[in-house]
Amino acid sequence: MQSLSFSDLGLAESLIKVVAREGYSEPTEVQARAIPVLLSGANLLGTAQTGTGKTAAFTLPLLHVILADRSGNEPAGGGGAGRNAGRSNSKKPYRRAAPARPVALILAPTRELAIQIDRSVAVYGAGTGVSHLAVFGGAPKGRQLEGLRRQPDVLVATPGRLQDFIGEGAIDLSGVAYFILDEADRMLDMGFIPEVRKIAKMAVARKQTALFSATMPTEVEHLAAELLGPEAQRVAIAPKAMTADGIKQSVLHMTREDKITLLPEIIRERGMFRVLVFTRTKHRAARVAKVLSKAGIPSDEIHGNRTQNQRQRALESFRRGKIQVLVGTDVAARGIDVDDITHVINYEIPNEPETYVHRIGRTARAGNEGVALSFCDRDELNDFRRIESMLRSEVEIDRSHPFHVEPAIVGRGSGGGRGNSGRRGHAGRGNAGHGNAGRGGRSGPGGNRSYGPGGNGGNRSKSGGRRDERRSASSRRAR
Repeated sequence: MQSLSFSDLGLAESLIKVVAREGYSEPTEVQARAIPVLLSGANLLGTAQTGTGKTAAFTLPLLHVILADRSGNEPAGGGGAGRNAGRSNSKKPYRRAAPARPVALILAPTRELAIQIDRSVAVYGAGTGVSHLAVFGGAPKGRQLEGLRRQPDVLVATPGRLQDFIGEGAIDLSGVAYFILDEADRMLDMGFIPEVRKIAKMAVARKQTALFSATMPTEVEHLAAELLGPEAQRVAIAPKAMTADGIKQSVLHMTREDKITLLPEIIRERGMFRVLVFTRTKHRAARVAKVLSKAGIPSDEIHGNRTQNQRQRALESFRRGKIQVLVGTDVAARGIDVDDITHVINYEIPNEPETYVHRIGRTARAGNEGVALSFCDRDELNDFRRIESMLRSEVEIDRSHPFHVEPAIVGRGSGGGRGNSGRRGHAGRGNAGHGNAGRGGRSGPGGNRSYGPGGNGGNRSKSGGRRDERRSASSRRAR
C-alpha cells in the first residue's frame, strides 16, 4: 500500500498535478482503497477516523468524475449534464431567481466540517473550473444565496440550512448525481438522520452514493443499507491508525472538583504550547475557557452556543497561535484542522471509546510527537476502562500531580479509600490517610474528600452526560 502513488489510482492528470503541488506524495490507506472504488462508479460505505485523509478520499474522485462528465464521457445524471454543459459554455445564463441545481451534494453534520470540506474542494479543484459552495447555519443567508445564484457544481451543506434553502425554492436537488454523506455517526448523534433520508429522496438522479462514518452503530448500518443498496463496496480503516506511537498517552486520576484547579497549573508547569481541551458539554467548555483566561492562559471556546463568526474567530486565532488553548465539545471540534497541536486534554472522559480515539488523533500528525492527557474522576472510571479495553492496553497512570487518587479506590467501593490532604497551599502536597466509609468530608484544613466502601462507590451509568450537541489531518498527507 505504501508503494502506491496518486498517479497509480487512475486520477485525472490535472488532479495529480494539484496534489503534487500541495506537497502530497503517497495516498493514505483510505485514499488508496476508496478512490479506485469511487472512480469505478460503485457505491461506497467507508469506515474511517478523522485525520486519515478521508476528505481527499472522496473529494478527488468526485472532481475526477465531474470533469469526465463535462468532457462528454458520461452524462451527469438526469438533467444535471445539460445544466453543466450549458453553464460551462456560458450560452444559457440562468435567471436570477432560478434555484441552484448542483451535480454533487456533500452533506456534513457541522458548519466547521462543511467549511473544511469546501476548502478541500477549492484546493483540489483549483484550475479545473468546477465551482463549489458551502451553506450552513449560524451565518447570514444573504451571501450564501448569492453563491447559490451562481449555480455551484458542488454543494457542501449541513442538513438544517440545506432544508431551509430547499423550502425557500433556492435549491433543487433533482440534478444531483453524486451524493456523499460524511460523518454519518455524528448525523445520528445530532438527530439528523430523518432529514438525511428526506434529502436523499430528493436526489432522484443519484447514480453514485458514498457514506463515511467513524463508527458504525446499528442505525447507521440501516441508513447505509437504504442509501447504498446490497452491491455497495466497503472500505474499513482500523482505528489503530489514530493511536500512533507518536502519541504519549496518560491518565490522571482525581476528584471532579480538582480538575478545574489542576488544568491551568498543568498547562503552565508542563509548558504546553498549543492545547486542545475536550469537554462533554457546551456549558463546561465555556466555564473551562473562562477559568483558563482568568489564569492568564490565552484561551477560547468552540461549541454550539457560539455564533458562526465567534467559532471561526476562535479557530483562526488557535490556528495562528494567538491563543494557547481551544476548549471544545466533540461535535463542534470535528472540523478543526490545525497544524502542530502539541497536547490534547480530555477534561472529561467521553462516553464512547471511539470518541477518545478521535480526540487524541488530533495530535502527533505528520510524524510529529504529541501528548494526550485524560482527567478521570470516580464517575468516569468505567468509561475509561472501556477505552483501555478497546485499545487493548492500559494507559499509563500519571501520579506526579498533586491531586492523585488511586484508581482502585475511585468508584469501586471495595475498600477503604485514600484521601488527599494538603489540597493546594503549594506546600505540603501529597496523599495521606485513609478515608472513612462512604463519601467523607474534608480531611482537615485544605484537605480533599476521601472515598471508602459503600456510599457512592458505584460507577455512574452511561447516562452520565447526554451530549450537548445534536467531529482532518493538517499533516502533509492529503486531507
